[in-house]
Amino acid sequence: MILPYSIYGESKLFMMYGIKLGQKRSLVTDSFGKPFKSHTFEDGYSYDAFKLDEHVLVVESENKRPDLIWAIQIQGNKNPKYFGLSEINLGDPSNKVITTFGKPDEIRNAIDEDTKEELKDIQYYSYDNTRNFSFEIQNKKVSSIKLSFKGTANVSDALDITQTFRILQGKNLYQFTQLLDQNFILKEKDKKEYKIFGNPIQFLEGKNEISDRFFTHTNAITNLEPKDILESLDLKNNEQYIFGKYLKFKKNDETIHLFFLKSYEGWTLKEVNIESTPN
Repeated sequence: MILPYSIYGESKLFMMYGIKLGQKRSLVTDSFGKPFKSHTFEDGYSYDAFKLDEHVLVVESENKRPDLIWAIQIQGNKNPKYFGLSEINLGDPSNKVITTFGKPDEIRNAIDEDTKEELKDIQYYSYDNTRNFSFEIQNKKVSSIKLSFKGTANVSDALDITQTFRILQGKNLYQFTQLLDQNFILKEKDKKEYKIFGNPIQFLEGKNEISDRFFTHTNAITNLEPKDILESLDLKNNEQYIFGKYLKFKKNDETIHLFFLKSYEGWTLKEVNIESTPN
């Protein structure tokens, strides 16, 4: 369950299908190929639709920034694991939505976007007033999930270290990937830099330097604990505004530096820097 207030900012979410609101729209095409349908409306809003296994993925852009993702929607019978919204996936029972997110802001019949006619066999659960997502329910099952940009996250100055490490240690790839910054960098002790390419959930499910460092390495990041923090520092600008957090750990023969950034989507893990610990 998503807590009412979190490191992500209130109850807003910024990721679905491994895609984050505000990312370049071209990244979706790079990951999933050419869309089967694209359209630009008279007001300049536009979308790309991708037909996938038993579902459709749609990314939308507003007229001011057609290159950036403003909304993400999935429709159909089922989606891959961790590709839904938090704990909710296509095909889940409608009561799981309310159990997870609480009572919707509004429940009504859905409206056909093309004909504007009411769809009496599809219910619309809206969380758009207090949060930034909505669901369509057909035959008491989730048939559509939509996530939209409704402003930046509102988070506290202090990084919630306990909750952050609960996410890191939990290894839930949805929560884990939402915590990662879009421009995450791993700097290993051999001075090489590694970045995430393509869909981050698929990337972390594979075998590579970043997934090894997070999950399987002797000094894996998921094995770090708050009690092991050697140094903790708030990062401030000239106006004393806290924009980041630095944490230092020592594991066996390595010193591990974590840098968190406070961005429009809340607190994210921006960089992991590994150094050899002198004897």
